[in-house]
Amino acid sequence: MRSLVVVTKHTWSTSPDASEESVETVSHYLSSLIGQSAAWFARLVRGHWGGCEIRNHWVRDALFEEDATRSKNLNLNGNLAVLRCALIALKTRHANHLSWPSIFELSGLRPAIPYNLVCNNAFK
Repeated sequence: MRSLVVVTKHTWSTSPDASEESVETVSHYLSSLIGQSAAWFARLVRGHWGGCEIRNHWVRDALFEEDATRSKNLNLNGNLAVLRCALIALKTRHANHLSWPSIFELSGLRPAIPYNLVCNNAFK
């Protein structure tokens, strides 16, 4: 560890019925990078979380409906989570130019596409 980054985030509610109170959260990050300016670390933190939320969590929650699972079987849930992560990685590697809805549509029309993607590691 070469640096400790402490980020304080102030959030104000924009709803009309909420009070004007600010909610403050503090996050701590450990880094192996040599100390830089606060603006430089702020860009790293925003980029990291923006990428995680958009490319990973949002896809898993909104498109794969991971949060809607009703199973209490931990092995099943863990295996499905691994499969979802693998699909995200395969899409990033082989079909980054396509949106998820278009991949779902193409896969429904041509079942060989997901098979080739998973088994042959190629988008055909």
